[in-house]
Amino acid sequence: MKTIFIFIMVRTLLFLVFFFICALETEYKKEDATTKELTVVLATDSFLKINGKTNVSTFECEFNMSAISKSIAITYVDFENNIEFDDAKLILPNVEFDCGGKAINKDFKALLKTEEFPEITLKLIELSKVKTSSNSRTATIEISISNVVKTYNIPVSIVNNDILHVNGVMPLDITDFNLVAPAKMLGMVKVSPLIEIEFSLKIKAS
Repeated sequence: MKTIFIFIMVRTLLFLVFFFICALETEYKKEDATTKELTVVLATDSFLKINGKTNVSTFECEFNMSAISKSIAITYVDFENNIEFDDAKLILPNVEFDCGGKAINKDFKALLKTEEFPEITLKLIELSKVKTSSNSRTATIEISISNVVKTYNIPVSIVNNDILHVNGVMPLDITDFNLVAPAKMLGMVKVSPLIEIEFSLKIKAS
């Protein structure tokens, strides 16, 4: 009985030592990853737009990129397989989207509850370094619309030339954000709740 007790105590002690070493190694890896800061600007030919459709046509609402601050500060940690970002976000005022006409612009702003929630926020959480295909990575993006926050993993294409070119398409269902697609002309024209956020961002260090 005494031998069994000693064996259990030794085994428990070895387990605790192993756990402690693993914890130290994990902490060391975290500390070894350096937090970096970078200030970037978007090239003038960058774009971001929302694409949608009705049962009779399609529509496109393009964001006025000049409304974004000239420089964007980014803080990130560069790990072996991914990059984690701290508060790297774009704030998009709803009034800066142009859908091609006063009437549809008014409907678009009403759809997004602009008077109550005047902005859409896109926040980059993480970028994988692992390629899923040629020049393609997976980005984790958090989007806030009408005070509802959702997180999506989307493929993005990254091309390194003189500047970093990041582009992709993010499909959304507006009902996930407690938004109701409007119906026009006694319900004969219906807007699909499925939309896309399409972006092509050309980024360079300032």
